[in-house]
Amino acid sequence: MFTILGVTFSAIEILVYPNVHNFNAGFLFFSFEKTLGMVDSWNRNIPITSYTFFHSTTMALLSVQFIYRYWAVFDIHKLRYFKGPNALIWVAYCSFFGFQYSLGSSYFFKRDDVSDEYFRKEMLTRYNANIAELPAMAIVAYDPSDGSARWRNIMGIGNMCVVVNFLYGVMVFCGWSMHTKMEEKIQNFSEILRKHHKQFFKTLVLQITMPTIILFIPICIIMILPLLNLNISIPSGVMLCCFTLYPATDSLIVMYVVSEYRITARRLQKMVCGSCCHIRHKKVLDTNLTSLA
Repeated sequence: MFTILGVTFSAIEILVYPNVHNFNAGFLFFSFEKTLGMVDSWNRNIPITSYTFFHSTTMALLSVQFIYRYWAVFDIHKLRYFKGPNALIWVAYCSFFGFQYSLGSSYFFKRDDVSDEYFRKEMLTRYNANIAELPAMAIVAYDPSDGSARWRNIMGIGNMCVVVNFLYGVMVFCGWSMHTKMEEKIQNFSEILRKHHKQFFKTLVLQITMPTIILFIPICIIMILPLLNLNISIPSGVMLCCFTLYPATDSLIVMYVVSEYRITARRLQKMVCGSCCHIRHKKVLDTNLTSLA
């Protein structure tokens, strides 16, 4: 399921091609693409809203993976919640955070005259684009005229922080609990099972570290900068590229750490390389025979 969601998220990014620009006390989340011909004022933000939905559900499903691993080691009876109709609980869980994140962003970051005017010159200078024609969401944390807080936008940042920090907190809690209880739990396991659990724990450590670097730190930087009201102009859209790297990175971590997966991956690599060499050798042989004829 995580792989399917990761592929879907990557496909959405290709279709939407989202971008972010941090400028002083604000940031603009926008796209130059007119996805699926949505160009009217009422529907052109649907693609970028969909992107935020899948971004949040990917993080939510990642936390579900940690819950599953924690219960698989310490409370195996609760794994019934992952079987049959009970699995719909996790669909609802991921969807809840997806909708809270995406609909909250769509509502709190809705552009107005102040935000359009704030970014108009910057977008013309940086991207030669008219902000009025782009699908976009905007944050301006402080009113440019008097410096007062724009609470609607700040509440949007708070909404995103709540979602991101809650999901990250679930991951850290499960990971830390496994770290503190693992040795005691696996003492009665067989040697093979102890080896497997230690490998999966190493995987767990890397799977906390990588999303911290790839998913959580970039989005926190993008969100916090407007509150600091620094004199900056940063095309921070490059950080969005990190988000879609994670599903592939997650699979590579498992294949690298777990010996059975690593052996299977090497076997497949040898088979593919052997087939390529055989095809190349056959082509060379056919070419030589043709030349002799």
